[in-house]
Amino acid sequence: MLSAGLSLALNDIVSMTRLICTDNDKPTLKNMRHKICRQPASTNMNKNVRIETMDRGDDVGGDKFSSAVRSQFRNRKTKTTDETCSDEQPEDPIRLLSNLIASDVLYSTTTVDPLSSVISAVKLRNPHVIVVLLLKERSPNSVAILKQKIEAKVQQGLEMTDQPCDSSLQGFQVSVRDVIHNDLEDMKMVEC
Repeated sequence: MLSAGLSLALNDIVSMTRLICTDNDKPTLKNMRHKICRQPASTNMNKNVRIETMDRGDDVGGDKFSSAVRSQFRNRKTKTTDETCSDEQPEDPIRLLSNLIASDVLYSTTTVDPLSSVISAVKLRNPHVIVVLLLKERSPNSVAILKQKIEAKVQQGLEMTDQPCDSSLQGFQVSVRDVIHNDLEDMKMVEC
């Protein structure tokens, strides 16, 4: 969930980084694709950065997003101890992610539910993914409400599943910190 500018900066720093940039807005997706295509071939931007729609439904990201994740990260996957618990089921593409980074994705209290659903679903499917959100608090207590909802949905998800192979989500908590910067008012860093 990175903007094209951030993905370009990250890819410049770590040339072997593979990224997927997402949005639900078609003009934004088109603009990101255009920016990626205009990069010099020597940057491998077309190989390392992918632009995809991320649907907000029962299956995080949707089929097209899952396919893109599988394609983008399949060869880069490292084995985890959780893989020994599987019974040769198809690999969950969300388990291929190492980081989920998003900024400016909380617009009002109306976006708390869909955002908390995506974050909690990703954490439940991949407890080891590092989630970092940079958010402007536009509505009073919206970040605190988001924190509570993510924690509640992860707890609810843990209660609904059989005993998981990985107990790293037991005692799961979301951390919220103030971002102190002269030009950035009401900014919060959310991590889990």
